[in-house]
Amino acid sequence: MLSNNDWQQKHDEFLSTSQALLYKSEECLSHLEMIPDDEDATGCLLTTLRMLAREAEAAPVPCIAEFSSKLCQLLKSGSQTRELSQETLRTVKNCLTLISWQVELLDPQTGELTMDNNEQLELLDQLAGLSTPQAPAGTTRR
Repeated sequence: MLSNNDWQQKHDEFLSTSQALLYKSEECLSHLEMIPDDEDATGCLLTTLRMLAREAEAAPVPCIAEFSSKLCQLLKSGSQTRELSQETLRTVKNCLTLISWQVELLDPQTGELTMDNNEQLELLDQLAGLSTPQAPAGTTRR
């Protein structure tokens, strides 16, 4: 964690950069809601989430860095074989909303986010469940 003075100098820059990256992520997501199998939009979303994770890591804001990285990993593994489902896109939208909210709640003096990560874990679990290939109807998974 940075000292209070160091964080105060970085706060505005991180806030501005992260908001711009979140906006771009939401634009990519909106495109995917219209065209779920668009590889360019999926690539844009993944790249933007990786950039957000790097910015948060450099700031440092570990809770946002880790969440963004895990979200990117789950999306990458889930999008390799098929288009993203509407339910997956809704879950990603909820993840982006949570990140945006957390960025706004960062203490401008210390850079700390004084909340647990339960919501992050719930959304990641939900997304992981959606990324798992489903067995065809009438068959049993082993």
